[in-house]
Amino acid sequence: MYIKTISFIKNYKYFLLYAGLTPVLCTALIFLVRKSPNLGQLYSAYIFPLLPNTFGRFFSIFPFSFLEISIYVLSFCTILIFLVALHSLLAKSRRHKLLLHIPRVIVLTLCFCSTIFLMITLSCSMNYSRDGISKDMDMIVAPSSHDDLVNLCLLLIGDISDTVSLDEFSDEMDATALQNQTKQAMITLGKEYPSLKGYYPNPKPVIMSSWMSDINLTGLFSPYTIEANYNNDVVNYVKPYTICHELAHLRGYIREDDAGFIAYLACSNSQSTELRYSGAMNALSFALNALCKDSSEEEYKSILAQVPKEALSDLMENQIYWQNHQGAVSRISTAANDTYLKANAQAGGVKSYGRMVDLLLAYYGLNDHLV
Repeated sequence: MYIKTISFIKNYKYFLLYAGLTPVLCTALIFLVRKSPNLGQLYSAYIFPLLPNTFGRFFSIFPFSFLEISIYVLSFCTILIFLVALHSLLAKSRRHKLLLHIPRVIVLTLCFCSTIFLMITLSCSMNYSRDGISKDMDMIVAPSSHDDLVNLCLLLIGDISDTVSLDEFSDEMDATALQNQTKQAMITLGKEYPSLKGYYPNPKPVIMSSWMSDINLTGLFSPYTIEANYNNDVVNYVKPYTICHELAHLRGYIREDDAGFIAYLACSNSQSTELRYSGAMNALSFALNALCKDSSEEEYKSILAQVPKEALSDLMENQIYWQNHQGAVSRISTAANDTYLKANAQAGGVKSYGRMVDLLLAYYGLNDHLV
């Protein structure tokens, strides 16, 4: 046994070193950027952009989500390997040959897991320690009054009313227009804010989008292929905002409130009526959720009554859509996402999504600037 162990280590020493040292390195990097946020900021500004400029550019060539197809292929291969291994175990003539491959399989599995950890660290975990968009935009995020929240809702409702009153308004866009206009919106925003300047790969619709809805996902940033994937099954007005949200992650803004606020800015400053509508509608959803918890039923209904009937119909359609996708899988997914966010220094868990309202209030100057 001792001789076999020494032989195993000797034959796979470089692979074992990689599999063993990579998690240690990743853990050290995460520790360093959390202890010294300046390092996190430097990393997101000067090193992380290399990933979208290389991996992002390469995988952008494919018209489909490379991440999604890879998951299907990997799943199929895993099942196939398991079945072959099971058959070999049952056949005595092949059992010895199978056992000879076990060390190699173990080593490759360890290396694969270490690589996954490395990519998540470089593309996500380290960016959690960067400055938020509020600091990059010199905004003061402070407590706000109830009246400030009401004014924000009315402001967003006004923007929606102005959009739906236009003759050319439609919340439907074909895939090509959706891809081009969302990318252009982010590029335009990057001209005003340097931290958002850079290369944006093509956003990709997920083939099995309905499955994404079952786990409560409208979009997904792939830390392995540096792709912006979006759910193509959701209500139309959700899509442009979602794509811009995922593209914001490609600029190193991994925190959900930052990415959501950036998506709103990109949409609201776009020449496209569809994007402006999408940005205002999604921002209003956040604001109304906050208002619902902070107002009487009568006041909430009075604000809601001012929403244009077209927009109100879309909000109801979206609510019904997600109600139809609620189940055990979606609850497990939400719990897993909550755990992931907390593990990456977002102590509020899924509640951190609501912080986008504070950014909106600060952007429009609708806060008391209290500290």
